[in-house]
Order: sequence, then structure tokens, then C-alpha cells
Amino acid sequence: MFSYFKNGITDTNPQKIIDLPALIKTIKNNPERALIEWIRVLRTNGNDEYKELKRGLPNITPNCMVRYRSLQDDDFERNFQSFNQYIFFDIDTPGDEYKQYFIKKYGHLVSMVSKSSSGGGLSILLKVSNTITKDNFESIWYNIRTTILKDETVDEKCKDIGRAMFISYDPEVYYNYDNEITVEISDTKDIVKEENHPISYGGYNNRLVYSFSNKKKEEYSYSVLPIDIVLTKLDRRTRVSVDNPIIDFKPVEYAEVYIPKVIKDGTKHTIYTAMIHQLVYLNPSIEKEYIFSFLFYVNNNHAKPRMNIKELVRLFNFVYDTIKSTGITHHSTITKYVHFNPNYKLTGKEKSILSNTINGYFKRYTNINKIIAAKQELNSTGAKVTSKLVSKLTGLSIKTVQTHFKSEPIDMDQVILNFNHPQNYINQI
Repeated sequence: MFSYFKNGITDTNPQKIIDLPALIKTIKNNPERALIEWIRVLRTNGNDEYKELKRGLPNITPNCMVRYRSLQDDDFERNFQSFNQYIFFDIDTPGDEYKQYFIKKYGHLVSMVSKSSSGGGLSILLKVSNTITKDNFESIWYNIRTTILKDETVDEKCKDIGRAMFISYDPEVYYNYDNEITVEISDTKDIVKEENHPISYGGYNNRLVYSFSNKKKEEYSYSVLPIDIVLTKLDRRTRVSVDNPIIDFKPVEYAEVYIPKVIKDGTKHTIYTAMIHQLVYLNPSIEKEYIFSFLFYVNNNHAKPRMNIKELVRLFNFVYDTIKSTGITHHSTITKYVHFNPNYKLTGKEKSILSNTINGYFKRYTNINKIIAAKQELNSTGAKVTSKLVSKLTGLSIKTVQTHFKSEPIDMDQVILNFNHPQNYINQI
């Protein structure tokens, strides 16, 4: 059973509960299929507007049922209802040929294989016989990912309990209501047998040495480096070259390592795993000690309570070694447009005002272009061009469509040229 949300990813109140047969029926005959096909066209053409349209699609919580979609911290006990015995995986390999390969290889194990809503991969459901709990969910997910699905490109960002799955359109969706697997969850009691670690986080010569005993003995040794040394070498965000005197406006796939002020129990594995992936992506050639030392610093200063050092080393080695053996980082990026020249000294407030102003122009630019493209699409099919249909295709509100229905495109190059004249910049401040 899955919680169903009708009005997109920002909808937090489930409209109803549906079962797997109802989900399959919807995927086969999705009333949103015209919009989904348009989303796939945009993605195939490299148009990032598909991402915003996708956010408006109906979706489910594939791993569980919830009263309200917010499971962070104290909200979990309040909003979580129950696990549904299904585990969701997002596969980032597109194409019908891959889908057929996947079904042939795993069809005897999986409950559902569907083309994803954007057409960029597959949405997978596996039913497990294990009793799933908040404490063992991540272990079950990782066990399946590293055993059954070890050869596939799995999106590790989609492993949290409350993850949403957009309901796709796929007349050829594969399903088997009888398939069920049992997952062997590793016993953590015999992971660490000995340790050496009085640690003073002050210099190069501090060394953590852990011996792991789990069928075979493996020893890992790390120098814990001072954080000021680490930060001189470790990139925590994408470097962007700015050519204009004040501000550039260009799309850059921008990655950044974000450290929550407080990292609570139940979130540390997810946050640290994402952090390692992000740091390896940003620093592909750096020595692993720098990444481990950064993680060690974060755990010491932001985790409440701290992760046990034995578990921290175990987690780091598992994630880091997986990345290096597969060559795959499941990093997160955003398309960032506004970039400031560091040589032109601006205060934080000035940067905020400029960013908000330029992003306002860009939002109008984007909305107008969406409306123009939707009108052209409707004209090409012979459909009547109405505000309602344009709103449906673009995902914009009726009010926004009506406001810009006859607007001319905005020249963003000219906008940025104007802002790189100091007098124009001063006028905005």
C-alpha cells in the first residue's frame, strides 16, 4: 500500500492509499500521459524545463504509508504510518533495450519495472519478506543495492524512507505480484574486534588504526589532518571562472558540500554517504585522508551524538571503496546561473539583492519562453490555444499564463550587460 499525492512534489497531504494493482493500472493508462510524453521530449532535447514539469506530477511514497509527507527528526513518529514491504530503487540507465535486459535478468525477483516519468531510467519495486523497521531499512536497501543490483547504475540519492516516486506512463510496465525476496542483513556485532585511538585532532601525525574481522582481516590506516590544512586543499564547491567585472550569468552544474548545523541520529549514514560522494566528485584525485579527515571533523563538531568512530571508519571505507571500484559518484548538482567576480568586493547583502533581482528577470524569461513553446506546440497539433491548456502543458498557474500570454521574450544577455555597469548595479542596491 502506498500513500498517493495528487498535486506534485510540494503536496504533503496524501489524497488516498493505493495498492500495487492500482498503481500498475495508473501507469498503464496514466491520465497525465500527454504531459509525461512532453516531459520526455524536453529531457531528450536537453531542455531542463522538464524538471519543473515533472515536479507537478502525481506521486507516491513507494516505501511506506504516511499521514503527512515530512519524516525528518521528530516528524517521523508523528507522520509515519507503516512500511509496506516494498523497497524502491531508481535506475539511471535509459532506453527500452536496457529495460528489456533488466526484466530478463531480474524479472524473477522484482515486483515492478517501469520506465521512469522523464524517460531517463527505470523505477523499480522489490517486495521483501523481512520485517522492515526504521533502524534496518537502510541496511536492507544497501544489501539489495550491493548484492542483487550491484551491476546496475542505482541512484543512491533515492534511498531515504520517505522518498517520492513520480507515477509514470508505461503501457508495457512489467509486474509480478507473487515475487518476494528475503534479505540477509549483516550482523554488525563482529565488525570491529580491536582498535587503537587516543585522538588529538591537532597535527599530521595522528593516526587511526582499525582492524576489521569479518571472514577475512582487513586493516585500514588514516592520518587525521588538521582541518585548516584540509580546507586549503579540499574543494567543497564547484570552482567557477567569472569573466565579467561584477557578475556572470551562465548555467553551471554546481556541486557543493552542505554541512547541517546539527546532524541527528537517524540521518548520519545518509548525510555522511552523500558527503563522501560529493567530495570525491569535487576532488577526484585527492588523497583519501583529506576526505576522511573532513568527515571526522564534521562528525566531531556537528553530530549530536557523534557516530561511533568504528562505525565511521566502516562507513567511510564501504562508500569510498565502492566509488573507486565502480567509478561512479552519486553526487548532487544544481544548475546555478548567478556567479560573482571575487575581485569586485560585494557584501553578502549586496550579493543577495543582485541575485534576487537577476533571478527575478530569469524567472520571467523562463515563464515567457515556456508559454511561447507551449503555444507553438498546441498550434503544431491543431489544438486551440487557451490559457488553460498552456497552463497544463507548462505547469504554470493560470494567473501567470494570463500575465505573460502576449509578452515578448526577455534578452538576458542585455540584462546582464546592464548589471555589469557599476552605476546600474548601484541603482539596484
